[in-house]
Amino acid sequence: MPFFMVAASHSPLLDFPARESSSVLNILAALEQARARIRAFDPELVILFGVDHYGGHHMDCMPSFCVGVEATAIADVGGTPGRLNVPRELAVQAVKAIRAAGVDTAVSYAMDVDHGFSQALKRLLGGVNAYPVLPIFVSCLQPPFSPFARARALGEAVGSFARTLGQKRILFMGTGGLAHNPYHLFPPIDEVQPEWRPYILHGKAQSDVPQQDWLDYEIREHHVGAKMLISDEMTHEMVGLNDRWDKAFLATYCEGALSTFDQWDPEQVMAEAGIGAVETQSWIAAGQAMLTASGAVPRVMFHEVSMEVGIGFGIADAGPA
Repeated sequence: MPFFMVAASHSPLLDFPARESSSVLNILAALEQARARIRAFDPELVILFGVDHYGGHHMDCMPSFCVGVEATAIADVGGTPGRLNVPRELAVQAVKAIRAAGVDTAVSYAMDVDHGFSQALKRLLGGVNAYPVLPIFVSCLQPPFSPFARARALGEAVGSFARTLGQKRILFMGTGGLAHNPYHLFPPIDEVQPEWRPYILHGKAQSDVPQQDWLDYEIREHHVGAKMLISDEMTHEMVGLNDRWDKAFLATYCEGALSTFDQWDPEQVMAEAGIGAVETQSWIAAGQAMLTASGAVPRVMFHEVSMEVGIGFGIADAGPA
């Protein structure tokens, strides 16, 4: 059975860096290289482990994981709107298989996703509906976090399910990380500014704060942040960039023993590499799915710490050469 995997960082600032630089050009070139490899593989199904920034999941009832049986990408900062091409019956089968494997995923028949899914779909696949895609949300934005071991268990369950799908060419994807810390945008629920609290808790289910107000706020703050990142006073430490942590994560990720991450503490990861580094749970889920399905171990394609896009940007793949 042919399988391929790509895990990649994302950043809204790729759409509007405050200055052109070799760093941004290197990232775009690496994404294009990954896209070319995906295009050559020509997947018949994409299983995407993505994250969210209050585009579709909120604190009134935040699941650790959620499979979208139907899903729509919203027009958030760095995102591309549109309806995802989700194979409905297969998605329901996936939910049943994941739960039977002991991972209690939620299910959504109307899942909204933001750039934590759609940027990867656009930049690596060509669009949000370019391929049939099974979207799987991994909660990484607010404590209390799920343990890294549960993200790996999710990936193992998905990889086992993928092996039952016959000879389909299946691409596993994970998107998020590496080290970065947008803490001011996404503080713990008890620190959220009062004017945003209704939306953070209830999303579109409340009328006090329209979703568009939140999206406009995110867009404004990211544009302001893009300019701040390139100021002479700004340091890597101030925005959570940590080259040492990135390299340690990538080295462990590419050793093939993903169970090592079972001992990682999400709170410690956040302390060392910012809240955005917890998004690497999506990488672990994708990597374990690939390992379970095919035995292939990830390898680093690209890594660069970039002030212009505000993250340690990484890409890894596994599978066909």
